[in-house]
Amino acid sequence: MKRAGYAVLFIVGIIVLPWLLRRFAPSFAYAIPVVVNLALGVAFALTLRCGSEPMIARFARAERGALEPDLAVHARRLTWVWVAYFAAAAMWSALLAASGHVRLWIAFTSCGNYVAAAALFVGEFYYRRRHFAQYEHASPRAMWVHVRAVLRELRGSAR
Repeated sequence: MKRAGYAVLFIVGIIVLPWLLRRFAPSFAYAIPVVVNLALGVAFALTLRCGSEPMIARFARAERGALEPDLAVHARRLTWVWVAYFAAAAMWSALLAASGHVRLWIAFTSCGNYVAAAALFVGEFYYRRRHFAQYEHASPRAMWVHVRAVLRELRGSAR
């Protein structure tokens, strides 16, 4: 039954999407980074509900196993930081699109957004190494491997 639903969505998509792109291409293109950042922000925010494990705690647990209480608190706060980052990136994308500064919008959405996310990722690593020096920490590269593993696991459980 689920596959039939996906097939219908795919068929509708290949019929409707080209029409939408021809009709609304400029507006649609501007909306994509806003929607993606908002969706990521919502996905992270939903893990902050009472009784849920914060997204960053999931990533940390993949690296460390059980989290020490102070690292669990840090992971919850860092999940909030990522929610704020995604909201700010969505807002910045929307403001640049609305301003008419197409080159700035292209620079931000094709490069700046990713550079800022990477800076947050690496900056948090160095913050954590300094403020939680009593613990061993995986390298940023190893952390990224754990993040990807958790995301694959989440994608698999959503099916």
